[in-house]
Amino acid sequence: MKLDDFVSETLKQIIKGVVSAQEYGNTQNAKVNPNSARFHSNTEGHAFCSDTGVPLQKVEFDVAVTVTEEQTTASDGESVGSISVTSASSNISQNSSISRIRFEVPVLLPTVGKQEEW
Repeated sequence: MKLDDFVSETLKQIIKGVVSAQEYGNTQNAKVNPNSARFHSNTEGHAFCSDTGVPLQKVEFDVAVTVTEEQTTASDGESVGSISVTSASSNISQNSSISRIRFEVPVLLPTVGKQEEW
């Protein structure tokens, strides 16, 4: 797979996953990547909800993606559905690559009842 195809497909799947999580979060009084997220300049990397003041949680993902291409050539080979029967003389060529994807999604977790003042 070419790099531009890999990047495009990866981002599409991340977006699809976030949208699905947002829909579920809406049914559970939670927000995934909420519009109300604000980052405070004094607390680098920390965000809060501008509507409620509740801190957002960062859910970090570190995913390793392995792509393997395998090509088998055999003399007298026969293939039945997903089961392959080959003779003793076969040649297998395999290429693989591993890519890491790291990203984070801010989440406003559900709160129960009224917030107590400290």
